[in-house]
Amino acid sequence: AQSIEIGGTVVANRWCIHPMEGWDANRDGSPTELTLRRWRRFGQSGAKLIWGGEAAAVQPGGRANPNQTLAVDLNRPGLAGLLEELYAGHREQTGALDGLLVGLQLTHSGRFCKPNDHQRFQPRIAYHHPLLDEKFKIDPADDSVVWTDDHLEQLIDDYVAAAQLAADVGYQFVDVKACHGYLLHEFLSATVRPGRFGGD
Repeated sequence: AQSIEIGGTVVANRWCIHPMEGWDANRDGSPTELTLRRWRRFGQSGAKLIWGGEAAAVQPGGRANPNQTLAVDLNRPGLAGLLEELYAGHREQTGALDGLLVGLQLTHSGRFCKPNDHQRFQPRIAYHHPLLDEKFKIDPADDSVVWTDDHLEQLIDDYVAAAQLAADVGYQFVDVKACHGYLLHEFLSATVRPGRFGGD
């Protein structure tokens, strides 16, 4: 129940909601009633640190499933709606928003992209990995699934745009997902990749 200072903000308690993927957004990345209900319940929980709330893809092709939330400008109203629901639930439960810190998690699923079909992978990888390529049925000779440096520059711009969008609609921080084998995590082991995004 004690407060804690995080990045210059005093968070009123140490209960934390980690990023959740309900796989229940609309196909355009906007929230459904189920997504909104989950965010209202985040607020009703009384937790004061919402650490990312939702894993939102920064590109439509970067979703882990066709019903993942998108952090793109077309979904600006949807991202704002999630925050509004959380605030409404928090006010219901606690009467105020004092000491509340809310962020949005930004992601690209990389090797695990399934943007159009729940069953069919459409991977975008940092490099060919002999074990993972075999496990996930990626042809090691198919370089069309490997990011080029130019495409990565665009991805960086998309992360920046998503972070700015999150700030514009009221999120106080973003969490950049680099875990569980998703794209940015994979780049941490891209020692055999040539160029400025690889090496030791």
